[in-house]
Amino acid sequence: MSEDNGEVTTQEVNDRFNILVCIDGSEESFRGLHYAIKFSLDHVDTDISLLYVRAEGLAERSSGLNMKIARENLLEWDIELPGLQALKVARDMLVESGFLGKEWNGEDITKKFRGTRSGDHIVKYTSKKTDQHISLIVREASSVLAGILDEGHFYEYDIIIVSASEGSATGVGHIDTYTAIGVATEHDGTVILVRELEEGHGHFVCVEDTEVSMEMVRKDALMARRCNCPIYLMSVAEDESGLERANHALDWAEKVVEETGGAVAEKIAEVGDPVKRIIERGGKHSLIVISASEKSKLKRMFLGSVSHSVLKRAKNSVMIVR
Repeated sequence: MSEDNGEVTTQEVNDRFNILVCIDGSEESFRGLHYAIKFSLDHVDTDISLLYVRAEGLAERSSGLNMKIARENLLEWDIELPGLQALKVARDMLVESGFLGKEWNGEDITKKFRGTRSGDHIVKYTSKKTDQHISLIVREASSVLAGILDEGHFYEYDIIIVSASEGSATGVGHIDTYTAIGVATEHDGTVILVRELEEGHGHFVCVEDTEVSMEMVRKDALMARRCNCPIYLMSVAEDESGLERANHALDWAEKVVEETGGAVAEKIAEVGDPVKRIIERGGKHSLIVISASEKSKLKRMFLGSVSHSVLKRAKNSVMIVR
């Protein structure tokens, strides 16, 4: 961060592993935070931001948030203001996990308020020992989707974690399935869409024999090492004539994983409809991992793609890697 104006530079952001967790008070969003903690423990290069977005129209009717009230509530943790209770629970999870623990207490923590621009209200914790940061952000935006996408664009996070919850959270910051899929579809970086996330079942990585797919494998392998998650590889051929190519993709992907220092738990080649096979096989794993479509956003919206179909139809969590 620049000492002159308090702004975060692109270079400073890119030197670290930055995770944005979208919080709406649902159990699913807290599962997403717990997964972020797995990426972060024992890695001093990791910073975590927790974001609660309040849609402007609804926010005005609910409590009339203004800068003065936000500053007082964020610093004093008056949890009556919508969004702050959810962020307080999330902060307490970081404490209980040990991420925000002994090494952050006392003089090792700097707690301050910083408003980067109109509508943003932030408390930032800094560890002087490791220079790690935890940011708690309340944002007002035209919609929850717009607020998340704006944050992702401005700070270039390595991962955005967003939950798709129905019914367990309500109010001005609720993230519904439409919003979560919108983030995964429209954001230019990697997104984990959290659904019934159960840890410990590994990353189910879907591969093709393309350079784009192998770059996705490399990125996931590095992430999997951060959380000690096993990697399972799958390639689907639409007919028998494509099996050789599918097996080549698996061998190539295994080599990429090994080059990162990781290992592959299992390789699977199948014939059939890719979307159906991926969802059936990948449903028992913590994450289905798939590369984003190479089509433009406009074409993806109207023509569809394997990645977009898996994202919409899978019952478990999906990571779209870009």
